[in-house]
Amino acid sequence: MLDFQPSTIIFTIINLLVLYFFFRKFLFGRVNAVLEQREQLIQKEISEAEENNQKAQAMQKEYEDKLAGAREEAAQLVASAKTRADQAYADRMAEAEADAKQAAAEAEHRIAAERSEMLRSARAEVAKLAVLAATEVAGKRLDTDSDRALAEQFLEKVGEAK
Repeated sequence: MLDFQPSTIIFTIINLLVLYFFFRKFLFGRVNAVLEQREQLIQKEISEAEENNQKAQAMQKEYEDKLAGAREEAAQLVASAKTRADQAYADRMAEAEADAKQAAAEAEHRIAAERSEMLRSARAEVAKLAVLAATEVAGKRLDTDSDRALAEQFLEKVGEAK
């Protein structure tokens, strides 16, 4: 069985107290100093991390502002490019319309010239036919240029009368 003696208990308590004061003097002071250094280091790292976090947030805000500015600038560039494209389209359309009008005017001029040439040619043919008809009616040959000129004058008068 277990035997408890008061002297053993007292020596055990004294041993524990001596051990406690020894550890307190030589071990706990150093351990506490190391723990305090560690705590200060952790506090320093936490404060640096907070500062870095604040800087990162400030930089993020700055980048977001720059990004918003870049988006706005891009939108302005797109709007400007669209405006220039619309203006270029309008210019090209006006140029094409002017070219079409010019082509139509040239075509009308050519048509008028061809019509005029055709009328001259038709008058000359009608004049020949009239001279031939007059020759047949008169029974003599009318070949001279003066006879043809006379027939052309007659046709011009008839054309003016219409």
